[in-house]
Amino acid sequence: MRLPSSFMNTWNMKQLSEKGNEIRSNARNWLMEARCVKFIPVWMTQGRAIEYSITELAGHASFILVAVSYATDDFLLLRTLAVAGSSSMLIFTYFHPHGRVLWLPFRWNLLFIIINSYRIGRVLWDKWEVRNLREEELKLHHDHFQLMDLVDFTKLLKIGEIETFDDCELVIDQGEDNRSIRLVLSGQLDVFRDGTYTYTLEEGNFMSEAGLHIGMRLTGSVESSGGVVSRGKCRCIKWDRTELMELLDIEKDLRRSFLSALSWDIIGKLKGQVRPFCICSFTKFFRNLIVLAAKRRLLMNGKVKFAEQWTEKRNNQSDHRYASLLKNILSRSEGLSPRSRYEIDNYRAVHHIDDAQHENALSLCGWSLEEFASGQKLIKTPQNVNSSNWGTSIFSWFSS
Repeated sequence: MRLPSSFMNTWNMKQLSEKGNEIRSNARNWLMEARCVKFIPVWMTQGRAIEYSITELAGHASFILVAVSYATDDFLLLRTLAVAGSSSMLIFTYFHPHGRVLWLPFRWNLLFIIINSYRIGRVLWDKWEVRNLREEELKLHHDHFQLMDLVDFTKLLKIGEIETFDDCELVIDQGEDNRSIRLVLSGQLDVFRDGTYTYTLEEGNFMSEAGLHIGMRLTGSVESSGGVVSRGKCRCIKWDRTELMELLDIEKDLRRSFLSALSWDIIGKLKGQVRPFCICSFTKFFRNLIVLAAKRRLLMNGKVKFAEQWTEKRNNQSDHRYASLLKNILSRSEGLSPRSRYEIDNYRAVHHIDDAQHENALSLCGWSLEEFASGQKLIKTPQNVNSSNWGTSIFSWFSS
């Protein structure tokens, strides 16, 4: 005689339930069994036995592990101790000495274990990615991003792209919308304004950082103030400006170390080619003296033939650069925010942008000083035609 399948399924489920209850009962009995501490001398306890259970030890261990986690500075160790402490608390709340499961703390500790386990997995994955960095990438970190943690550096590499340029290859043209920030890894890039050489970018120099070194976080495209051409074989790493800004907003430590690398780049430019628009701590008088010295050096090595033309093109380039930054900021749909206004004022103070240059840059962007002060672009509408003018026009038409 063959039993119905529904009966067999019910019987199997009942067997499994009974087996589970048996295992749980055995575990509860073992964990809650009263044990005596045998290694303590009798004279210390005055003849009284000290009893304990595995469940009580798990409860004590939980609080001890949480206390130790508060005292550690290592992120991974802290998370590991937190998971161990919450796991011990799970045992204590499920096999509670009073014989009743404490579901409220059990569920909360289970959630803490899931969160901390995820964070531990992220840390281990990041460390695994660091161990798989190529020698070329480690050299890039050593040469240009020593202040940056290797985990943060790996995140920066993920959104970057290595570029290689041959001799005399155009990297970006003057007036072209540029969505990228570049770092020169090897070789040199010559920068031109209206066909006139202005300066050279060398290994370790950033290109098109667009005020990032003073806190400007521009997204999208920024119009190039000059043409850039490679001199010999050149390699760069390129980041999309919007993706980079989003990453820097999320990763605070990475942002600080990246800005530190930019600051070292500024110092290097001051010590080397001395670009007048990136001098931050000198007065205008000393800036002019340093630019004059740079001009004389370029004249001596033959890179600049006409000093007046070189000075004019450098000034035009600086003005165009400031106008490009304004264009990017003013094109935002929300208008001119207080933060953007602060960034502009800071940029003007650092790069010595006077009122005349500021007004000229605004006019190139189609803004007036009044609109900039209000923070909104005024929409001009055709003037309403006076009704009397309409009447005069109709009378003249009939009279003719």
